[in-house]
Amino acid sequence: MSPYIPKDDVAVILDFGCGDGGIIKEMRFINPKAKYIGFDVSDVALEKASASLPGAEFHKIVDGEPFPIEDEQVDFIFSSEVIEHVYDTENAFSEMARILRPGSCLLITTPYHGFLKNLLIVFFAFDRHFNLTGPHVRFFLRRSLLTCLRKVGLEPLAYGHFGRFWPIQHCIFVLAKKGY
Repeated sequence: MSPYIPKDDVAVILDFGCGDGGIIKEMRFINPKAKYIGFDVSDVALEKASASLPGAEFHKIVDGEPFPIEDEQVDFIFSSEVIEHVYDTENAFSEMARILRPGSCLLITTPYHGFLKNLLIVFFAFDRHFNLTGPHVRFFLRRSLLTCLRKVGLEPLAYGHFGRFWPIQHCIFVLAKKGY
């Protein structure tokens, strides 16, 4: 994913679902002069991130509520393996689009559930994988993820798979750009 991280020194980069800040630490190697912001729902994770990443800004967010940033303030949003845990995805995508500057991008990853993988899950691990009390509340296919992005004005630029091997890749990614 590193080729997609902005290398512009003046960038404002947000990690949606930053956890303890591990991804922000990695992005700082790519772009050490950017301003970094992290959003998460966990107070514990945000405390760890704040302690280990001086100079970065962290905010607690609540699923379904507005993000604590003004319109068009962010140059790049990275969200890795988070959107599948969000209940109000319509709000999350809308808020991401709202805070992005025109012409800026979102890079999102989520577990991949294609046809063959779904068949294997149905036959061998349905109850375990689709556990009603588990942390995953959404499962995306390429079409459903692209539909969500386009609905809020984010146009996909790149799409791909990673992890494991074809045809049962582990995850998908989409790089999408906000129009002007």
